[in-house]
Amino acid sequence: MRQTSCKAKLAVITGILILTFMAASPLAWAKPMQNRRRMMEKIETIKMWKLMDALGLDSKTALKVFPIVKETDRKRMHLRLKQRNVMEKIESQLKRGKEEGKSLDTLARQLFDLNDKISQLPREEYTKLKTVLTETQLARYLLFQKHFRKELIHSWMR
Repeated sequence: MRQTSCKAKLAVITGILILTFMAASPLAWAKPMQNRRRMMEKIETIKMWKLMDALGLDSKTALKVFPIVKETDRKRMHLRLKQRNVMEKIESQLKRGKEEGKSLDTLARQLFDLNDKISQLPREEYTKLKTVLTETQLARYLLFQKHFRKELIHSWMR
């Protein structure tokens, strides 16, 4: 009889733990999204300060440059989110074992189109910044983009 009561106690404790984890999971997901938003805002602020310093921008020019940079970053984030969604659809299709060529072709086409749009963003940004910045500042901006990303990745790795 003791074995039955031990098994019953174990089942009850396991059930309580499972219910606790299930109840806590929405709270756990809400906090990372909030933290991610804060982190992105901090990164954006740091980027703008470092950009001002690297290009030697005065406040008047900075007010013209920042909206262009922010808009490009916003577009890039939006396109990468779409890209992740398409990749998730491809993964789920693979997990389900669907081997329908047409839907995979459609998803692949969407993915390639998104990749093309993402790759065009630096050129669009450069064209817009060309009207605001000097040639020297543009060259510094191109180098800044490369170095800032490397720095950001390096700090994340730590």
